[in-house]
Amino acid sequence: MEQQAKKIMETYEERVNDEHLQRIKVEEKLQTMMALTKGFMVEQEKVAEYWKNCFSQLASLANGAIDDVPRMLSNAESSLKFYNRPEDITIFIEHCKQLVGVMRGFIARARG
Repeated sequence: MEQQAKKIMETYEERVNDEHLQRIKVEEKLQTMMALTKGFMVEQEKVAEYWKNCFSQLASLANGAIDDVPRMLSNAESSLKFYNRPEDITIFIEHCKQLVGVMRGFIARARG
């Protein structure tokens, strides 16, 4: 009976040691995954910042165009009213007016 109890204790100790080793391995894997995740997050934050800057530059360019193009188009059209302008220029000015209208529609939807 004593030998059987001793055998049970040895088996129990082996299982406890095995589980302890498994726990250590799992903790090591978890630490590795956390480090990889942290690195990935840092990388993604850099990517997000890059695209944010690109978008800001594009928005700035578009805002400048929104301010400048309609005014310049109006100036060009009014200065050409007194001249016999070629049909291609008239078509181009009308096309620009349509583009300005489309841009204003996009802006209105984006703001609204």
